[in-house]
Amino acid sequence: MSEERFQELEEKLAFFEMTNAELGDEIFRQKKEIDTLTKAHRKLLQRIESLQDTVCLLYTSPSPRDRQKS
Repeated sequence: MSEERFQELEEKLAFFEMTNAELGDEIFRQKKEIDTLTKAHRKLLQRIESLQDTVCLLYTSPSPRDRQKS
């Protein structure tokens, strides 16, 4: 293998190593963001569940007087 070809391959390898490290950092950041969003989502679900336990919807039929107006 020629010295020129060897140098070219070393440069490509260095580029791939750098890119791989950058991708690893990005994956780490995205995993942290996913964890944060997952925790927030769980908290919202818990809040909704607790609100559903306290909310009572009451349905009443229209009174005869209300029926006459429409």
